[in-house]
Amino acid sequence: MVGSLCGTLARRAELTFEALAAEHRRGWPSSEVTHTEENLRAIDRAHGDRVAIRPFTSDEERSNGADWEWWFHSGAVGFGMRVQAKRANRNGGYDLRYRPDGDRYQNDLLIEDAMKAGCIPAYVFYNHLNWPQMRPGKPWLGCGHGPFTEGQLGCTIASALVVKQTLRGARVSSRYVKHRSRPWNRILCDGNESSAPSLEIAYGRVLSLHQAALVELEGQTELPEAPSAVARLPIRSAISKESGRVDRHQRDGEDDRRRADHETTRGAAPLSSTERGLRRQLREMSDRPVGRLPQRVRAMIRGAEGEPADRRVAGAVLVNLGSAEP
Repeated sequence: MVGSLCGTLARRAELTFEALAAEHRRGWPSSEVTHTEENLRAIDRAHGDRVAIRPFTSDEERSNGADWEWWFHSGAVGFGMRVQAKRANRNGGYDLRYRPDGDRYQNDLLIEDAMKAGCIPAYVFYNHLNWPQMRPGKPWLGCGHGPFTEGQLGCTIASALVVKQTLRGARVSSRYVKHRSRPWNRILCDGNESSAPSLEIAYGRVLSLHQAALVELEGQTELPEAPSAVARLPIRSAISKESGRVDRHQRDGEDDRRRADHETTRGAAPLSSTERGLRRQLREMSDRPVGRLPQRVRAMIRGAEGEPADRRVAGAVLVNLGSAEP
C-alpha cells in the first residue's frame, strides 16, 4: 500500500538494519537515541497529516524508563504504548540490565510508569542480524503489504514483560528476547483486511504480544506461534463517536490464563506485595478493551498547547488509524 504507515515502518526498518550493520563494521555504531530520532522524523515527514510528535526529554526518560509514548487512535478512541528503544551490539545482544539510578532496572521503571500512564509497556529493538531463517512462512512474518524481507528485522517490537522475564535469570538471553519480538511494520500494520479497521489490527497484535509474555512470566505455557484470539475480535461496531467506548469481549480460555495473586512460577520465591499488585495491573491491562484517549492525548489531536498533568508523560507520538473525527 503506497503511502501506508506499514510501508514507511518497513522502509525505516530496512534502513536501520543496513545502517547499523555498516556502523558496526566501521566500529562506530550510532546510539538508540540517534536511530529513534531518525525514525520518528521520517514517520513525521511521511505522515505529517496523521502524526503528531512530542518527544521525551532526557530528564523525563530517566524518570520513566521510556524513549517515547506511542498512541494509536480512531477519533477519540485508542490505545497507547510506553516504548524503550535498545540498539543491538556487534554480536546482536542488548544492554537490558541498565539501571538509570544505579539501583533499579530501567525495565522496572518502564513497566511501572506505563501502568500509571495507562499504556502497554514495550521495547523497540534496532537490529543488524537476521535470526529467523529457520522459521519461514510463520504468520507473524507476513501482512497484506508485501513479502517479508530480512531487513524488516531492523526494527522489532517486544513486550516489556519479555525483558522482565529474562532479567530474572543469571544471564540475559538475547535469543529469548529476539524470538519473542516481531517486525514493527507487521504489528503496527495500518490496514490489510477490508473487514477490520486498522485500530483493531494494531491493538489485537500489540495486546497479543503482551498477553503471551504475561503467560510466560507467570510460568504457564510457551509463547504461541500464532496470534491469540483477541487479534481477530471485531471492534468496528463497538467504536462509537458518542461514547468513545468499546464493548468488553469474552475470550476462550480466559480463566485458564488468569492467576490468583498468590500463585507464582514453580519453584520461585513468593511474590512481594508490590509485585503482586503489579501483576494484577498487568492482567487487567491484558483484558482491557480499547477506550477513550486520555485528555492529554486528545489535546494533542486538537493541537492544543499547555502542560500535561504529569510531567513524566510529556512525550508522545500520536498516529491516526481511522477517519473518524475526534
